Amino acid sequence: MTSQPKNMIPVVSTTVPSTFATALAPSVPLVTGETITGTSTRTTQIGTTEAKTSGLSRKELIKSMEEMKLQVFELQKVKEKFVTLEQKYDVSKINFAEEVRKNKGLAQQVKTLEKDLTFEKPLIDIRKILWTNITQSINDVWSSI
Repeated sequence: MTSQPKNMIPVVSTTVPSTFATALAPSVPLVTGETITGTSTRTTQIGTTEAKTSGLSRKELIKSMEEMKLQVFELQKVKEKFVTLEQKYDVSKINFAEEVRKNKGLAQQVKTLEKDLTFEKPLIDIRKILWTNITQSINDVWSSI
């Protein structure tokens, strides 16, 4: 079994998401070797490097971790905002449905009132009264003859 020296890191070929590519690319030492292309347009080259001289320092790692924590925090804020927007959308959808129902009811009421304004009912009542009066007067006249 061949072993590599302890201060050497082997080349790893992988696809890196754009957030990691942009977060880690400036702090990763570039050495000629394999090319890793993430989902972004940025390409980072990683090769065999010596751990003691070219590795990431503790400060750089802490800085990268803090940046990632900030990104996670921002992502959580965006998710919360998305949830509240979804809730507002649901409420507005319910309110819209209620308004549509109210509008339909009002439209029906308007139709009913328009019918009343055409004097259908009052005309029918007036005709009944007139014809009853006419027949009453005719009956009165015939009885006197």
